[in-house]
Amino acid sequence: MATKVRTLKNEVLDRVSKIGQADILVGIPSFRNAKTIAKVVKAVSEGMVKYFPDLKPVLVNSDGSSTDTTRELVLNTKVPKTVEKIVTPYRGIPGKGSAFATIFEIADRLHTKICIVVDSDLRSITPEWIKFLGYPIYKNNFGIVTPYYKRYKYDGTITNSLAYPLTRALYGTIIRQPIGGEFGMSGSLAKILAHQKFGDRNIAKFGIDIWLTTTAICEGFSACQASMGIKLHDARDPGASLAPMFEQVVGALFGLMYKYQVKWKAIKGSQPVDLYGEEKEAHPVSFRVDFLKLIRSFKTGFKKNESIIKSILQKEVFKEVKGISQSHLNRMHFEDELWAKVVYDFSVAYNFGPVEPKLIIEALVPLYFAKTAAFILRTKYMSSSLAEAIVEGGAEVFEEEKDYLIDHWDRAKKLYPHQKQKSHLAVSKN
Repeated sequence: MATKVRTLKNEVLDRVSKIGQADILVGIPSFRNAKTIAKVVKAVSEGMVKYFPDLKPVLVNSDGSSTDTTRELVLNTKVPKTVEKIVTPYRGIPGKGSAFATIFEIADRLHTKICIVVDSDLRSITPEWIKFLGYPIYKNNFGIVTPYYKRYKYDGTITNSLAYPLTRALYGTIIRQPIGGEFGMSGSLAKILAHQKFGDRNIAKFGIDIWLTTTAICEGFSACQASMGIKLHDARDPGASLAPMFEQVVGALFGLMYKYQVKWKAIKGSQPVDLYGEEKEAHPVSFRVDFLKLIRSFKTGFKKNESIIKSILQKEVFKEVKGISQSHLNRMHFEDELWAKVVYDFSVAYNFGPVEPKLIIEALVPLYFAKTAAFILRTKYMSSSLAEAIVEGGAEVFEEEKDYLIDHWDRAKKLYPHQKQKSHLAVSKN
């Protein structure tokens, strides 16, 4: 299967040709990360050499045309002599997914055995992270390694409320951080990913992580998690900055449901995957969350999108959500069963019916704010470990309500029998 000439500039192709072949490649997507990227470059380079001394290492920085000194720092940061560097701007829609496309293509052209990607805003990364992400592939032939972190209870709200429980319920695989940012991949998985299309805006941006995880699971690659300890990065207040990321992640998730509907409808329950390394004692760093802004964003967004929300949700589900919108801010409660039904109703509407997918996701955002605010109230006096039990309980409810999804999905499919996939997700191997 020949690699498509799609993302690489001629000078990068020449550089790849001179390197010829590599055994392990670490890719770092970046965009204006001058404050953190030197530490990341140093850590991953040392990790490749220390833990994989017999393998030929390559470092790739796929940059989004940063206007700060990000690329210069990558070029000037000292690394072990055996580490080859490739620093290049990526092509395509601006976003993390487009950066990954360049990394995957280089990995494919170099015929790497191990491909690892890490975020560029990491503050807690150590050389050992490369061991955690690479050893299960190198020594145990896993296809994909996802990170397992100890996180502050309000870090990762998109994961906790949607990406984790929905992925678990759909595909029967308990992967706690399906959009964790760091991944280890076998060479064969990297090759398959290199031949995907990245034209969909969700996949070209923050939808890339869930697309990668879902594709690996559904295409039959064995998965495990790696115990990574604490992840310190540029944490985001869910009420202040996560709406665009939410739209991209959830758009990708819902779109993939169409492609893999035969697979997920046949799966009952879920199974854990192996955890590489010992689970570490850790105390994540807390950060401030603007609770009042979450409430305001929910109430304003619900009012703006009420007609769309009403058209999407089942009658009784909408009635309960409407009641939440009228509740006092300190008494907001969003039952896990109700939230699962909300998500399932929206996933059906995203794939079937007359409403534009973009409008559907925009209408879900304020309900995500409400669920997040309710979670904050419920866990206000809990430790992060106790709050984790609440997240696990919510994920189990998604599994319990899966028949609700299948029933409404099949009804919608009969109602719109000739409708093609609305989201036009680019996930074919052609």
